[in-house]
Amino acid sequence: PELELDEVPLALDFHPTANNVLAVGSIDGSVRVSRFTCDAHEPAFLVATPFDSSAGGVRSVRFSQDGQVLWAGAADHSIVGLSPTGALAWRNPTAHRDAVSKVTLIDEHLIGSGDDSGAVKVWDARQAPERPVMAFDLFQDYVSDLLVDQVHHPGTLLGTSGDGTLAAFDLRQHTCLGRSNDLEEDLLSVQVVKGGRKVVCGTSEGVLLLFSWDNWDGATDSFPGHPESVGALLKVDESTILTGSSDGMVRVVGLMPSKLYGLVGDHQGFPLERMAWSSDRNLLGTISHDPTVRFWDVTYLHEDDEEGDGEEMAEEAGAADAGAMGDQTSAELLRHIRARQEAAAAAGGGGADDDGWEDEDESGADEMSGSDSDEDSDGPGASGGGARTAKGKKAQYRTPAQSFFQDL
Repeated sequence: PELELDEVPLALDFHPTANNVLAVGSIDGSVRVSRFTCDAHEPAFLVATPFDSSAGGVRSVRFSQDGQVLWAGAADHSIVGLSPTGALAWRNPTAHRDAVSKVTLIDEHLIGSGDDSGAVKVWDARQAPERPVMAFDLFQDYVSDLLVDQVHHPGTLLGTSGDGTLAAFDLRQHTCLGRSNDLEEDLLSVQVVKGGRKVVCGTSEGVLLLFSWDNWDGATDSFPGHPESVGALLKVDESTILTGSSDGMVRVVGLMPSKLYGLVGDHQGFPLERMAWSSDRNLLGTISHDPTVRFWDVTYLHEDDEEGDGEEMAEEAGAADAGAMGDQTSAELLRHIRARQEAAAAAGGGGADDDGWEDEDESGADEMSGSDSDEDSDGPGASGGGARTAKGKKAQYRTPAQSFFQDL
């Protein structure tokens, strides 16, 4: 069930080992940690207010890898580490010169943080909190997202900014590997996909931009399709992501080839701000501009293709290269989404034809980007006509309640 709060939440994170423990940072400067079951939410067993409530609230929360410390950054410029009892295990009240916008985990000891003026800092939890071990001051506007790909690039910190740039920081050499050219729109979110070869960013214009790793000058591909900004991204697998948009929708999106597969849920018109996986990745938590944390059962996103018909479904969807790396999972997602839609339509008295994908025409109507292969691009314009062009007709997805793709 939904978790109703007294204040509007600004950040959330699930415990890394306990599936039923959730931490939420709120606009009043409080941090609450509570347990939940499939039927109800228990009262919070930890409520702490280590921040100045008048400054603007808790902007980011992250559990450590072992779950023994909850890191939080706030608008009062401070970063704290809370123990399971709520005691302050680590605190720097002047960690940044401006409001802290993002806190992320780098490894079991290092954390990264960014602020509203563009500064990025790295902290070692084993050392005194007075000074960071690294600091970068490249961005000209707020830091919107920070990410370390622990699997493919554990020594590189990626950062996006409201100044329209993406930067990569080498944590071993304490240097900047590269920074993209300024774009016309803000970069709001980032994920690493395609086995570490591609970086996808959500923008304020609703376009997904794809960068090739080690080619930081500019985007090599783009995927328009979201009517409003994309402020949150989560990776399902190397070819599929979840996007959270300001129109309140959580969408399932395939990359290279780029496709909009379906809708996980919506927030009744409220902009979606943050998303987080549960530790088993079967539950998705989201927050918006109302005092509610919503939960979505997304187990179907990770189910195996037991019937072995992934390639058949991919061909039905118009993906001619279903055998390419990662695209079989996309076919599984489409099959599960269609099955759920047909069941919902049957329960509501409608037919499957009322809420499914429309049949594609001979030109491949569900291809919504010029990128139709899984091959790397080495420079701007090398794939799909460049970073800001998309070829092909748009797919239309219809539900009984609304046709949210009609304006795309």
